[in-house]
Amino acid sequence: MSLLEKAKEHYKAKLSAEPRELRIPEWDATVYVRPGISLQNLGEIMELANSGNSAEAMVMTLVHRLVDGEGKPVFKKIEKTELLRSVDPEVLARIVGEINQTDPSEDDISGN
Repeated sequence: MSLLEKAKEHYKAKLSAEPRELRIPEWDATVYVRPGISLQNLGEIMELANSGNSAEAMVMTLVHRLVDGEGKPVFKKIEKTELLRSVDPEVLARIVGEINQTDPSEDDISGN
């Protein structure tokens, strides 16, 4: 198996991992965290963060990573401004922190 094939298999395994449950008591909601996102979406988040738009990067993290029980996104890009202006930033920051803490380890991905 070529190195490219190994890299693709690793990414496929990461994306197919079971989403992790995340309870948001302030919203009386349970959502799920996607185990991974595309390089394009990650690049969008990193570009925002690196250009000093950390609040927008946080919101886009929620847009790209949070899904409902059926795997559908709970937020849309079109809701970014509303999330930025009308949602408690401390709750958003905590959720993003929990998303980052619950990312699967390499052992989780490989099944060890």
